[in-house]
Amino acid sequence: MVGIIAISHGSYAKALINSVEMIHGKQKKIRTICLEGNNSIESLKEKIDRTIEELNVEEILILVDILGGTPYNAACLFMDRKNINVITGMNMPMIVEIIPYMVQDLDKISSLAEHFGQSGVVNIRERYNKAHENK
Repeated sequence: MVGIIAISHGSYAKALINSVEMIHGKQKKIRTICLEGNNSIESLKEKIDRTIEELNVEEILILVDILGGTPYNAACLFMDRKNINVITGMNMPMIVEIIPYMVQDLDKISSLAEHFGQSGVVNIRERYNKAHENK
């Protein structure tokens, strides 16, 4: 079982998981951490460490909002652990789609998170124009 920690600037992670739970119901192995303006990277690292302990699972997927931000930097401090991975650019399609795969291993769910996160971003104008170009 893979546990998920969603970390963001502000309350984005909490709102995102609340929205996901509207579709999938309450998730016992997903936690959120919201970075407030006065948090240091060290305090964020401590929150991540406590959350890992609370989840009590074999593997952890940490989802962060943006590459290079403080949540990303704090999460990457755990990359020396083989049972943890970090994926950036978390979004709702990503999380909605990976929930059924949380029973898989970390490599599988990480790959799926990246795939669904990217495929969930669609330029509707391009799709519309392509569908209507021969009409």
